[in-house]
Amino acid sequence: MNGKTTIPTKIWKEEYTKLTAERKTLNQRYLALKEEVKEAEKIRKSVYSILRQEHQPRRTQDMER
Repeated sequence: MNGKTTIPTKIWKEEYTKLTAERKTLNQRYLALKEEVKEAEKIRKSVYSILRQEHQPRRTQDMER
């Protein structure tokens, strides 16, 4: 313990409080980003679905000719 005879509990508690607050903040940001990603994925799937629907009728018309 580098020549110290007592355990630095006060410093540990302060660090614990600081890290807990930081963890809560990061967790909130993570959850918000997770929701953003979920929404972006829904949009991406919708766009691909629309693009597929647009291309299908053209193919059938081309095949009839």
